[in-house]
Amino acid sequence: MQKREEKGSISTLALFTVLMFLAILMGVYLITTALLQSQIQSNLRIQEIYGQEVTQVEDIYSEIVESMEKNKVANKPDISGFNKSTTYYVTWDLTNSPYKINDNISLNEKEPSNWYDYTAKVNQWANIKTTGGGNTCYWVWIPRYAYQVPNRESGGEEINIKFLNGTSNIPIGGTKNDEITNKTPTQGSWVVHPAFWWDKDNDGIEDDGEQLTGIWVAKFEASSSTATNLENLTEEEIKTAIANNGGGDINSLQVRVIPNVTSWREITVSNIFTVCRNLTEEGNSLVGSMNLYSHMMKNVEWGAAAYLSRSIYGKNGPVWNNPYYSDAINNSSITGLAADSQDASQTDLSNTYRYNEVGGGNASTTGNVYGIYDMAGGAWEVVAGYLSAVLDGDATLRSSSQNLYDADLKYKDIYVGNNADSNENYLLNTKKYGDATYETSTKGASSSATSWDSDDSWFASKTYPIFSRGGHANYGIKSGIFAFNCSRGLSDNIINSFRPCLVSLQQ
Repeated sequence: MQKREEKGSISTLALFTVLMFLAILMGVYLITTALLQSQIQSNLRIQEIYGQEVTQVEDIYSEIVESMEKNKVANKPDISGFNKSTTYYVTWDLTNSPYKINDNISLNEKEPSNWYDYTAKVNQWANIKTTGGGNTCYWVWIPRYAYQVPNRESGGEEINIKFLNGTSNIPIGGTKNDEITNKTPTQGSWVVHPAFWWDKDNDGIEDDGEQLTGIWVAKFEASSSTATNLENLTEEEIKTAIANNGGGDINSLQVRVIPNVTSWREITVSNIFTVCRNLTEEGNSLVGSMNLYSHMMKNVEWGAAAYLSRSIYGKNGPVWNNPYYSDAINNSSITGLAADSQDASQTDLSNTYRYNEVGGGNASTTGNVYGIYDMAGGAWEVVAGYLSAVLDGDATLRSSSQNLYDADLKYKDIYVGNNADSNENYLLNTKKYGDATYETSTKGASSSATSWDSDDSWFASKTYPIFSRGGHANYGIKSGIFAFNCSRGLSDNIINSFRPCLVSLQQ
């Protein structure tokens, strides 16, 4: 009896052990099967996406990591405020020239895998297209960064850049110990570029919550809704089509930012300010956007694009001129053209390249089709920067810039000085940084052009208090992204145009 009880006890233990063993085996089998099925599904998904046979999980992992690291190089383009139904991702097929544009994927859809890449020397800046009101504008993303103040007497050098994480002053991949806190730029020191501060409360003090992850810059000089597309016209037909000012001194037209049209000229600074602010209004390209502030490009925003261009993340060399004017009378420039040499001046179309042709990228801030155009040559671009004392005291000059003068501080750059001598005003503003004037030149007034790359250098003065940038087609070597000059802000200048910018306040 005792033996049977002992045998019964041993049998129960053995049965329990066998059942536990089987359960473990079943669990291992289920886990293994699930993992195998997951791997098979992943492989099939990757095959579907990439159209290739998958044999090495390690290779797939490396590609994913590489893609993730690429996107961590700089802040992701902020598209949160755009009307998703009328805004599109933009890429180009570089297989054949002219390069075919791909701009039919709206923000409602998944972004293209090759939309942008800010890896050093790749230079694929993010582009988007907005089409509200039937008015197309192309925009290019400049991510938040810090730069090392260059040697102004070098005549032109590489500018060192560190992309910053989010709205912080910490370089991407860095720690709190790497934070850039310097507020007194001196040669060789690191400083956060001031274009990434948006003074929301207009108190002149950078408060928490006013930092930007980046800015959007118009890809071409501005044109108006009256501009004719010139792409398929002969040169003689083009001269007839652009024998005008591209829009003139009127603020009821809509801004367009497209290639192959004449830029908008003979417009007062006051009306430039208005049409740029109107971009988010009914009938304009950004209608339906939320918390986007469109505005006339500031001097410091010009500097942000110029500095990034002169780094390993941009062309890192002189941007070639857009040298085309229709004739000496009309001086009508065409957007998105490149010269056949770096410093070419006024020429005909046979000596130019369109922006999306082989050779066209020489006139881009990236050296390729993904950059910003018309920043060298074309027309002078009037920017939202001026000598405040001059406009304070001269009602006649102020009237042509009244809307800019009355605008909040966040929309403009204010400079001190009320001298007839440009160089005296230049020396009064040596603490200004990031705007590509003092930091990239040796004089504020010189006929020998003392900005980097031998670009023009005439600081604002008592008679001409408004800044203009980039040079124009007739200037040849004096045109360039480091060129600065001055304007009265009136509508009587056929060689002045402008460019809008955008910031998002959802950041």
